[in-house]
Amino acid sequence: MKENTHVYIFGIGSGIGQGLHKRFLEDASVSLFGFSRKGEESFQSFRDKESGSFVFDAKNTDDLNSFRTSLFSKYGFETNTSSLPPLFSLKNIDLVVYFALGDGVFGPVADLGAADLKSHFDLNVHSLILLSGAFASLLASFRSSTFVFLGSTAGKQGFPESVAYCASKHAVLGIARALREEWKPFGTKVVHISLGAVATEIWDTRPQFDKNDMVTISDISEYLWSISHLPKSIFVDDLSITPKKGIL
Repeated sequence: MKENTHVYIFGIGSGIGQGLHKRFLEDASVSLFGFSRKGEESFQSFRDKESGSFVFDAKNTDDLNSFRTSLFSKYGFETNTSSLPPLFSLKNIDLVVYFALGDGVFGPVADLGAADLKSHFDLNVHSLILLSGAFASLLASFRSSTFVFLGSTAGKQGFPESVAYCASKHAVLGIARALREEWKPFGTKVVHISLGAVATEIWDTRPQFDKNDMVTISDISEYLWSISHLPKSIFVDDLSITPKKGIL
């Protein structure tokens, strides 16, 4: 990886995001910024830090608005004058963003309530759009940019008692495909990963599935980390990752 790479990972509090964050902590070549409700530092300090793990709630409108303002300020832009050049050149900085946000809502469709659905889609869908929008005006200023959306095999097919989860993961695929087209003028790489079963805590309430049959968090973290090393001319579209037994 080139020097002066800024890596952003959203959703480092648990599961795949946490594993990926740990893997990047071993990579001394990057400036690493992690975000979750379990972050170690106050989000208010993000603007002035060269790295860190920050408290951030992707379902909180104030946090989302503050992130955009802080991001612009961090890179020398004013929020309302983003067309002006920054105070320092970003042409020597590569940007890599991972969206590992998400939760699962499962059960028969008749049992799904409005509050649970709103919370689920606020995190799994709306936050991805709003965070992507926060970066959009800055992309032309970076040396290169790569966005990685962690989706699911549930984003390409259906599963019983998973209507909300399948719907949100179909949306993630749609977001990635739309941004891939919208950001082509900037040379931005947008990678969508259809993940099969990974042994995270999301399966703890579904005892019919055996975690021993799943991809380990350490293995998937290593794979996801490697995406940040894609050669310049390689633009990956959709990737599918499954355990040895395939889709469980």
